[in-house]
Amino acid sequence: MSFTDKKFHILSVDDTEINRLVIEKMLTGSGYMVTSAVSGVEAIALLNGNCKPDLILLDIMMPEVNGFETCQLIKNSNRSMSKIPVIFLSAMSDLKGITDGFNAGGVDYITKPFQKVELLARINTHLKLKHYQDQEIEQTQRELIYTIARITDAHSAEAGNHIKRVSEYAKLLALLVGYDKEKAEIFKLAAAMHDVGKIGIPHSILNKPGQLSPDELIVMRKHPNIGHNILSQSSGSLLRAAAIVAHQHHERYDGSGYPRGLKGKEIHILGRIAALADVFDALDTKRPYKQRWTLHETIVFIQNESGKHFDPHLVNLLIQNFGYFRKIRDKFPD
Repeated sequence: MSFTDKKFHILSVDDTEINRLVIEKMLTGSGYMVTSAVSGVEAIALLNGNCKPDLILLDIMMPEVNGFETCQLIKNSNRSMSKIPVIFLSAMSDLKGITDGFNAGGVDYITKPFQKVELLARINTHLKLKHYQDQEIEQTQRELIYTIARITDAHSAEAGNHIKRVSEYAKLLALLVGYDKEKAEIFKLAAAMHDVGKIGIPHSILNKPGQLSPDELIVMRKHPNIGHNILSQSSGSLLRAAAIVAHQHHERYDGSGYPRGLKGKEIHILGRIAALADVFDALDTKRPYKQRWTLHETIVFIQNESGKHFDPHLVNLLIQNFGYFRKIRDKFPD
């Protein structure tokens, strides 16, 4: 999403009601979403909950926990809140107060009283900086995801465009479920990593012609946990989503899947979508252990597995919109 298209959310923290009201009026009138907190304690509680602002405006002189201490708590957090830019708003204009603000982790310091144009300009500058930094991080994650996916494909000798097709199928299913384009793109990227755990499985098992022995099957079924362990160490949103897909794409709707035997909605929607996209493509392509199925055989199988292997709602969406899936299939042949 471009900077101009995004609606930004700001958390305003001030123990004086009139200050909160003035700031809220200024910001909402300029198109921002605003959440207000009366203290540092309340602000931390909000951040630990569902409040995910893009920027924080923080007063300094507050009871219990002052602004410097609040900022240090935010910046010392291991969670994503530590990356939220903090602008101090304070009547303290001495050099020591300003220095303490930057030392606490603030990105800017505005003295009260301030002009509306100054406040909005400073906010806009720091939101732009954070937005472009986030874009760079996301692009790095995208490149990493596709690099690892290509390495995994080469290791397991999957069909040439398997990753591309599964990714596009997952994105299409996400859109059909009702997710917006931005979220659907996350589904696409995460689905590309569904088999990353196979990097830890021997070639002799991955590429064995015919069925696996019971012992070989045990080894093969370790790949969801391996993939999850590889990806779950990241704090990035894309790689966290990919970790869920890697872990859950072999779970079954009726609870008979692996590695955890999750059932129904216990399986994350990312995992349910990846499971259907992966199997649809696997049946439709030649593998070392099987011949390619016809489209009719594939659709009949998927219909029969509705409510067993697959989420019934997702199966219905695939069947009802099969023409779109076939276009993706035909666009990325092996």
